[in-house]
Amino acid sequence: MCGVLGVVLCDELHERSSELAMSMLQRLQHRGQDAAGVTVLPKTGGFSWSKGLGHVAEALKTWGDLPPAKAFVGHTRYATTGKGGVAMVQPFVSGTPRLAMAHNGNIVNTLELKEKYEIVTDSDSDLAVLQQYFMHFEEKLGFEQALENLFKSFIGAYAVVGLTEAGEMFAFRDPHGIRPLFMYRSQHMTAFASETSALQFLKEYEREIGLPESESGLVEIDAGAWVKISKDGDFSQGQIKVPGFKKTFCMFEMVYFSSPQSEYQGHSAYRYRFTMGQVLGRKILHELPANQDPRDVFDYVVPVPDTSRSAAIAVAETLGVPYREYLVKNPYAARTFILANQKSRIKALESKLSLIGPEVKGQKILLVDDSVVRGNTSRLMAKRLKEAGALEISMASACPPIRHGCFYGIDFPDEDELIAAKGISAEVVAEKIGLKSVYYLDIPGLKRALDSEELCTGCLDGHAESTKEAFAQFLDRRREQRIADAQT
Repeated sequence: MCGVLGVVLCDELHERSSELAMSMLQRLQHRGQDAAGVTVLPKTGGFSWSKGLGHVAEALKTWGDLPPAKAFVGHTRYATTGKGGVAMVQPFVSGTPRLAMAHNGNIVNTLELKEKYEIVTDSDSDLAVLQQYFMHFEEKLGFEQALENLFKSFIGAYAVVGLTEAGEMFAFRDPHGIRPLFMYRSQHMTAFASETSALQFLKEYEREIGLPESESGLVEIDAGAWVKISKDGDFSQGQIKVPGFKKTFCMFEMVYFSSPQSEYQGHSAYRYRFTMGQVLGRKILHELPANQDPRDVFDYVVPVPDTSRSAAIAVAETLGVPYREYLVKNPYAARTFILANQKSRIKALESKLSLIGPEVKGQKILLVDDSVVRGNTSRLMAKRLKEAGALEISMASACPPIRHGCFYGIDFPDEDELIAAKGISAEVVAEKIGLKSVYYLDIPGLKRALDSEELCTGCLDGHAESTKEAFAQFLDRRREQRIADAQT
């Protein structure tokens, strides 16, 4: 999971390009904390860039030295495959004439494609393969035919932005639309980003710096769709329908990854999470013994901050049980889910969450989390609550049990890491973590809450839009990389 953006600016905004790039990337920081990069195209020509490891402010130390630009492409990285280091930081710049490209997603059949098309790259990134493939066929067959070939050949998820040295920008989304991509358009700029949170402020930004009022719009780039802005500013768009492909948006975007204010299908992620909490609360009521008052079962509903707050509020309201925030998140700690390995996740968890201990002594606590993936956070919280004297601890997950690996850009590809893998029941999960009980939202409830049947639920039910052979190859490559990383 990463954050991508691409922007084409009017003349009045060239001097503000670096400032705008930094502001937009920081609004995508939650999607990737390993590294960040931005590549700009000055009016005088020739790409310039700033990239580095860490959070945006740390990674882009030289962003203030970038020349004024008429367009730029940016990226925040969350590594799922490939080695680390600055060489892996996007956007990648390659080709003659040169092309800057960034993507969000994960492609599982890159080794097969490299061999089949004799693609040579200086990186083991899936984007490097996609970029070389696109450049070859775009030169040979043209833009749309190159995309159609790409859509039929690449297995996985990819939302892509590209900028040519000639000044042409384009964006496209894979035929399943697994990863999000949005566009903001006014007479002053055209901007693409992984989430609306990086675009929603742009109209007000234009107003604040004194640009004339203009019509503007914020839309989702559809599955299999592309948009192109020529070097002269001409706008064109289209959609390539690939037989057998259907839209399957990643449900985990709304469960966890997206910023609360980001919107999808006209509703904020906050609203979706609140609705998930309402559906989950009703399911808990149904699972409690008949005529049992929830207030006799739970003294307080407590969220595991931050993503689960909205769901926990809804659960508390539905059950009629008081809501309390007894877990405190360190605002300087990283999102532990997107850290590179289990060791770093456990270490970060120790400093991420602290407990207001005296408040839980003798209480029956219902913890609410956005999801239970590996069980690390749940196990640690159960341990701390017990040590603080909590009488009983239960947990409710606003996501159904995650039973299968994901190879579309969420970092749990191996089922062996998942606490609910292989059909393990909620009762067994509760025993493993050290809880009285665990309540899960179910898949039909999730679809009702998100008001969509067009969801990728492969990690929940195993019905992913890919092939077992490609997935097996991807897992082998991932395991080999982890062994190599451990040895170094």
